[in-house]
Amino acid sequence: MPTRIGKLPADQIVPALPKATWFKSVGAPISDVERKECVRYLHGLGVQSCAIETVGTWQEAVALATRACWHAPWWERERSEERRLFELASVYHSPDALLLRLSNLMRGSASLFLSPASIACARAGVRDATIASAAARAAAQSLHQYGLASITGQGEGHLFAVKFRLFLAGRWPLCVTAEKFFVF
Repeated sequence: MPTRIGKLPADQIVPALPKATWFKSVGAPISDVERKECVRYLHGLGVQSCAIETVGTWQEAVALATRACWHAPWWERERSEERRLFELASVYHSPDALLLRLSNLMRGSASLFLSPASIACARAGVRDATIASAAARAAAQSLHQYGLASITGQGEGHLFAVKFRLFLAGRWPLCVTAEKFFVF
């Protein structure tokens, strides 16, 4: 991710984001740079040893993203970190101002992510609009998390910044189980 994005106010991030990167690398072999980012993300979650597995199809990706057997500590770590960042941001911003900043960040993100996800699905022969919608929602959630990290000045090494860079690389980080981190 260009470092200039992390230095922008949260409500100026979406207009500065590239439009053509989203979901362009899904299903392709993972690069060494992307693998290092996955390791950084996992370390940010407190996971020291986990295999990184690339998912090959949109159907597999959605099945993994929506299954119930995720590794509970991973899910809780992300939620806990979101709450911590929100509380930290609340020290410097009123709740209304904070929600407005996050709302402004998210405005425009639906089309930013949904259109490229729909195009990538169509190229793969996937006609189910709910699949593209699931991918777009995951990217929007990652943007929200990145926005919280940005508002609180966490820097580009924060786990939410790393996760968002995976989306910027055209990937979809899906889930962490006890043994594997699945990336599409």
